[in-house]
Amino acid sequence: MDTNTIIYTLIEHSLKRDTFKFDATNEKELTQRIFENGLVGLLFESIDPSSFKMTKYYQMLKQAFGSFVSKDIQQQAIIGHLKTLFNDHKIQHIFLKGSHLKTLYPESYMRGMGDMDVVVPLKQFKEAQKMLIEAGYQFKSATSHHHVYESVDGNFIELHQSITSSNEYENEAFLKDLWEHVTLKDQFTYQLKPEFEYVYLLTHLVRHIRTSGVGIRSLLDIQIFYKAYQSIIDETILNGYLKTYELETFNDKVVRLNNIFTNQLKPNEEDSNIIDFIMKSGIHGTGSDHDLYLNKRAHEQSRLKKSKFRYILGEVFPSRHRIQEAYPYLKKHPWLLPWAWMVRLLKQLFKVKNTKKRIQSVTSDDNIDRVKDVYDYLGL
Repeated sequence: MDTNTIIYTLIEHSLKRDTFKFDATNEKELTQRIFENGLVGLLFESIDPSSFKMTKYYQMLKQAFGSFVSKDIQQQAIIGHLKTLFNDHKIQHIFLKGSHLKTLYPESYMRGMGDMDVVVPLKQFKEAQKMLIEAGYQFKSATSHHHVYESVDGNFIELHQSITSSNEYENEAFLKDLWEHVTLKDQFTYQLKPEFEYVYLLTHLVRHIRTSGVGIRSLLDIQIFYKAYQSIIDETILNGYLKTYELETFNDKVVRLNNIFTNQLKPNEEDSNIIDFIMKSGIHGTGSDHDLYLNKRAHEQSRLKKSKFRYILGEVFPSRHRIQEAYPYLKKHPWLLPWAWMVRLLKQLFKVKNTKKRIQSVTSDDNIDRVKDVYDYLGL
């Protein structure tokens, strides 16, 4: 049985809490795809142990599954601690993405999560920063829309002052008003209204497709979320958002792909080509066979009509807005931007493997057309 068919069937069985025995054509490829697409937590308990001829692959998955469960326990404890901190300090907050999506899966460990995302109002952002430092969380880095903190057990928290970024320009008008689309859950803990959150998850998916890549799990999140809130979602409001922000085609394709992933629909040739790209991409473009810089360059060249030269300039000399959180002195002293560029370049030179990949990506046009086909299929 081929890798994709096994994965689709395992997803179907895992959501029903059943086990499945298979005979894989390529056990190494199957194991790699499960890892790279963030599916260990979701699929492991549905795998019949006798399916693997080479037991080392099953043992690898078993060990990783234990790590998923352990990580989930840590993260759930931190989320509880953060919620208490925010409420005690009377700071409004919303847990985003995986922090919320975890609660919608049959078991929270089924949905892996790299870091915990929480957004607070801009007016309370500095207060939240101070609170985290005083509570023992260590500041690690910053971007234009969030700051990163590390817990004592090595978990990461992204504290957002907004859910927009430099990569979500066409949806900025929608995303910047998130506090107008919330419901109060408990004290100072809020939750996004389901219609708004569904579209937010779609826009976040678009962002990762354009800037790095996505694996199966990121698309599955959309179906899991929709089914969890289907009974209360106002379809008129949701469809209005999709139409206004030109996401109808993209949403239709995400729904179609999820029907394939859950074994409800057989893929055609075009579907299979796109799925192959998604599979190899892996979560956030981390697949071993994927060029995570290619997606961004393909988008900027084909959709934004940037030449290769303009793209390279933008990567080497980014705008002040894009890097001012990483280099906070730019907020008060914008004239220091050339200095920040030099510091940034020096840092990149010490990331030899990363820098080599970026240079190869911006200088080669291999596979650009394939990425353009992905964008066309998805309606982006």
